[in-house]
Amino acid sequence: MEAIPIYQQLRRHLQTIIQSGRLVANDKLPSERELVEQFSTTRITLRDALVKLESEGLIYRQNRRGWFVAPARFVIDAKRKVNFNTMALEQGRTAQTLVLKIEKFPASSSLKEAMQISGKNSLLAVRRIRSLDGRPVLIEDLFFDTRRFPDLESFDLSQSITELQHRHYGVTIGSETSNIQVGSLETDQAIALGCSDGHPCLKILRWRYDEEKKLIDYNIEHWLHNAVEITVDA
Repeated sequence: MEAIPIYQQLRRHLQTIIQSGRLVANDKLPSERELVEQFSTTRITLRDALVKLESEGLIYRQNRRGWFVAPARFVIDAKRKVNFNTMALEQGRTAQTLVLKIEKFPASSSLKEAMQISGKNSLLAVRRIRSLDGRPVLIEDLFFDTRRFPDLESFDLSQSITELQHRHYGVTIGSETSNIQVGSLETDQAIALGCSDGHPCLKILRWRYDEEKKLIDYNIEHWLHNAVEITVDA
């Protein structure tokens, strides 16, 4: 009789303990040493199996902390103009936002092209980490034209910037354009999200426009690849 691969043994083991309620989303798995002993295998074989399960979204790893049971993927409906906090609430998740950096600088040629602007524009750049139920899942870089949003940096930018723009600047999102790519995390992004350099990610370039088709902001998002799914109705 053909032996059951370690990967399949692990999958069945995880399914059993999750379905029994012994482990739930974001619970820590036994250590790799314990799993090696339990399945009578090598650390290399075990790691291959864990990485495969991670790619399927069943588990996730955080540097120096170990492996955890993955919650359901966060669902983004591309048609809806709803902010991160609202989407999380609708899906029974708790959203957190941490601002890493805020800075002003002259727009580079690449950002001028991306934002369809000209002249000596000054931009405000904001880098934030977005978490769900305590797990960092997204690092985003947001760019704003300071002429349109003067003193934006004086506000609490850990809150919903969409609501802030509407409340203080009278700007409402009319439409947006997204470019979705498969990529990998650079070192600083990986450190911020608690994973290894080069970890797979979903990269989303997002242009948001007001009701008069004028650009509101330009966003670059890097999502953990196994934490999100995007639905699109053609």
